[in-house]
Amino acid sequence: MITRSPAVAGLRAVVLSAQPTRTAVLSASSTSSPINHVTIRSASSSSSSSGSGSRPPRFLRPSSSSRSAPPSTQNQYQSPSFGIKKEPDTQPDLNVHPLSFRDADIPYRTVRLVDPTTNHLLDPQPLRSILASYNQATHTLVLVSVDNKAAPIVKLVDKVEERRKERESEDKAKLRRKMALEEKEVQVSWQSAQGDIKHKLDLAKSLLEKGDSRVQVVFANRKRGENVPDPKKVEIIASFDQVLGEVGNKWKDDSRSRGLWVLYYNPLESARSQVQSKVRQAENDKRKEKEEKKEARRRKEEERRAKAEARAKAEEEQLAAEAPQGASP
Repeated sequence: MITRSPAVAGLRAVVLSAQPTRTAVLSASSTSSPINHVTIRSASSSSSSSGSGSRPPRFLRPSSSSRSAPPSTQNQYQSPSFGIKKEPDTQPDLNVHPLSFRDADIPYRTVRLVDPTTNHLLDPQPLRSILASYNQATHTLVLVSVDNKAAPIVKLVDKVEERRKERESEDKAKLRRKMALEEKEVQVSWQSAQGDIKHKLDLAKSLLEKGDSRVQVVFANRKRGENVPDPKKVEIIASFDQVLGEVGNKWKDDSRSRGLWVLYYNPLESARSQVQSKVRQAENDKRKEKEEKKEARRRKEEERRAKAEARAKAEEEQLAAEAPQGASP
């Protein structure tokens, strides 16, 4: 007969109340000694015989992390085409300009080539055969026309010549920007003194004489200034038109509104021509200086290479002279 201590009885009551489907087997060596061993055994084996509809205990159920994922998310990275190289599409990407494709990036298998010698259009042929017929280090194959009714047209372009044309186009655009007219504005107050009016007139004249500016002369009332009669305003405008008409031409009629009077003047064509010739001369001088520096670097490199070759040849001759002569027969 086993006598349980009050501590053991309390533990048994806690276990039985927390897990009603378990059976607690407690063993003690003696009535006075503490618990040496506690074993909790599941009653699932006994409950399985009572019926197939009984649920297993919670601690035997699979956790949420060990449950299988839904079929839609399983093997989501195991695509059937993984590791398989796809063939190029037969149609280009709509987000890319159709004429921006070059060489192997051209998305057409059959194309028509422009003959480099006769500049005539050849019969359709596979793109692969054209790609293997030229040196891609010196030439490039560009797509020049796309027609839905016929094979696309391609053309061989020399990279050096293409770069030269691009440089010329950039130089022309830079020249146009430098020769473009700038908008300048000269503000004149109706209430200004005669000396101030003459100073503004000289300023507008000097801007037109330079030939690189389009000048607007704006006449307006000064804040809290005395009202200037219209005859006086007409007199001031006439003095400006007389002087500015010698160095410029009106490109727009005068505008008048609420005390404002605006004159619009362009420089004379002769002044514009002088400015353009100066800009072209400056660009030519800059290009010439750049070419001279490039030529100087090339000559310096040739001199350095010639000195290195002469030094290597002298060393070879010295080694050959110092080498022991073979014994005479």
